[in-house]
Amino acid sequence: MQRSGRDFNIVKLLPPGVYQYKFIVDGDWKYAADQQAMYDEMGNVNNVLEVQENVPENLDSLHSFEPPPSPTSSYNQALPSQEDWAKEPPGMPPHLQLTLLNVPPALDATAALPRPQHVVLNHLYCQRAPSTVNALVVGTTTRYKSKYVTTVMYKPQRRRADLLSQGSPSHSGRSSPSPSRHDPVPQNVRMSMAPTSLQN
Repeated sequence: MQRSGRDFNIVKLLPPGVYQYKFIVDGDWKYAADQQAMYDEMGNVNNVLEVQENVPENLDSLHSFEPPPSPTSSYNQALPSQEDWAKEPPGMPPHLQLTLLNVPPALDATAALPRPQHVVLNHLYCQRAPSTVNALVVGTTTRYKSKYVTTVMYKPQRRRADLLSQGSPSHSGRSSPSPSRHDPVPQNVRMSMAPTSLQN
């Protein structure tokens, strides 16, 4: 970085994408609280920058542009090769892996959560680590005006043996009803919602 008066500047030419950056001040890891931030895989807070493609301001010139037709030789009926089938699917964007649901708990219980990025809104996320409450934990973050609300839902994970034991004959000689295959949730399984605190 170069110093210019009281400011430090750096100029980088970056291709479009999402970039995380941090500040090391006197040997301590810092981030700018007034800029967008996100957690990394280690639970550290980094500032984040999204570089978008440059769109020319003179859009009228694009309307008059007519691309040349594709040459006939560019079309064929060749089957994909084995290499095409052997390729791994594209990886999930890294910023979708760092959600509030999978963030490790902060040492300071009163610490405010960072503002979620717009790309993680209205997605359903499943807790990555095994839950200590033996439940499936899913969550979603939505925005209402300037507020962000994260709703976390818990569903008990019932074992198959427990469900089968409900169908065993009772003392009266009648069998208790077992959950139907078409019922998404048995009657004795409840879903609970715990919204997080609202953020400005």
